[in-house]
Amino acid sequence: MSKVSKYNDEGYNCAESIIKGINEDKGLNIPISIGTPFGTGMSTGNTCGAVVGAMIALGAVKGREDSAEANNTRLDSKELINEVIEKYGSIKCIELKKNGVLCNDIIDFSYEKIKELIK
Repeated sequence: MSKVSKYNDEGYNCAESIIKGINEDKGLNIPISIGTPFGTGMSTGNTCGAVVGAMIALGAVKGREDSAEANNTRLDSKELINEVIEKYGSIKCIELKKNGVLCNDIIDFSYEKIKELIK
């Protein structure tokens, strides 16, 4: 079991778990609370919190601070989303659960993928 899955088992939601892991890996201080509203598919079964947490980490590491800067996160965002869909069939929490996808599986997958993208 990965550390981010352990965080989920300790009570952190999917997004919070990924943010916490990336903070430790990168020595960052992204507020874990940013991920709080995104658990259980934004509390409505929509976009998976693990995917959102990975996007938050991506933005924190590679995002821009000024609108004049190029948005260099788009290709990475697409890659993550496309790979989640390819592997699990959806990024919607409710559909993932209906298909038997365990939260820890998608947390681990999204975490490993975002670590590759933000090296």
